[in-house]
Amino acid sequence: MSFTDELGYKYTQIYAQRGDRDKALQWLDTALRLRDGGFRRLKTDPLMDPLRKEPRFRAIEKALKFPD
Repeated sequence: MSFTDELGYKYTQIYAQRGDRDKALQWLDTALRLRDGGFRRLKTDPLMDPLRKEPRFRAIEKALKFPD
């Protein structure tokens, strides 16, 4: 896996940390569509904390079927 395989996820992290939830969620949707490798960290990634209460984030997390 290369750096470019996770660009969508990395942009999501950046926008989440900047407080731009809309842009972060757009990139999260893109990362999902591209099957971004960064998703393996989604459940525990502290950089995603600003998005955790967002319904779109929860829907993606649920779609990925992470174990509780």
